Amino acid sequence: MPDAKNCIEQHSQRTVINNREYTLQSRTIELDNGERHEEYRVLLDGLEIKSWTRGDVVRYFGLG
Repeated sequence: MPDAKNCIEQHSQRTVINNREYTLQSRTIELDNGERHEEYRVLLDGLEIKSWTRGDVVRYFGLG
């Protein structure tokens, strides 16, 4: 699978879970071979606590 990838869409949303405010970021990635997939990451107080991981949080948190 090619390494190069381009972000073609990105969303960010704040949410409160257990009285803590997190920032959820979601993006759609397009690889050089045309494949697309979704990734997400989680920030707490501006610090990344979960790095970009393949998956789609948009449908769970209504991002976008």
